[in-house]
Amino acid sequence: MRLALFDIDGTLISTKGAGMRAFYWALQKLFGIRVENEVIRPDGMTDPLILKSLLAHFDMSDRWCIQTQETLFSCYLECLEDEMSRARERGQIKILPGVDDLLEELAALEDFCVGLATGNLERGAGIKLDKAGLSKYFRFGGYGSDSEDRTGLVRIGIQRGARIIAPAPVEEAFVIGDTPLDIIHGRAAGARTIAVASARYSVNDLYREKPDLVVPDLSATDSIVSFMRNP
Repeated sequence: MRLALFDIDGTLISTKGAGMRAFYWALQKLFGIRVENEVIRPDGMTDPLILKSLLAHFDMSDRWCIQTQETLFSCYLECLEDEMSRARERGQIKILPGVDDLLEELAALEDFCVGLATGNLERGAGIKLDKAGLSKYFRFGGYGSDSEDRTGLVRIGIQRGARIIAPAPVEEAFVIGDTPLDIIHGRAAGARTIAVASARYSVNDLYREKPDLVVPDLSATDSIVSFMRNP
């Protein structure tokens, strides 16, 4: 059996910044911080690291403790639910090219099990996928709520997938993502990496990290599946 672990933002869907708006609203509600423009580059970062980086940017690193994390995560998730609902109402949630067909194909194949390797908190991932109508495809995952380190969450995702398919062995695990960090941490966790230039990073940008496969988007279903069967 093969595991296919997908990133969410920029790989499966685009939300016109709903996730970061939710972070900014949480900061405003809890600390009175008003964020007008992008102050950090969140690409490939886990949600805990995004929040930690935002606090550091505003010289509030000393506020990062277990109690503050829990309060921030709770407020952020409430804001994310609202932002994603608004984004859906405005038609701002976009399933990226090829995603529907590739997920349908993988779901129909007996030798694949489909999951997630995402920096989103587990509940945040669920909110995003529910609003996009993609939740049905994913049976397991590794999340930012499991580890703020992306290598760690990928490893956890692979372990969960292995338990689902047991006693069949994991022949190969693939991480599919749109940022250099997906490639770096997927490889560090022992997975093959498929980089998709569907967001901020170009094909050339992604090539520099030497993924096992680079594609402009996920439209070439047959070629991608063929590669995963014979990497």
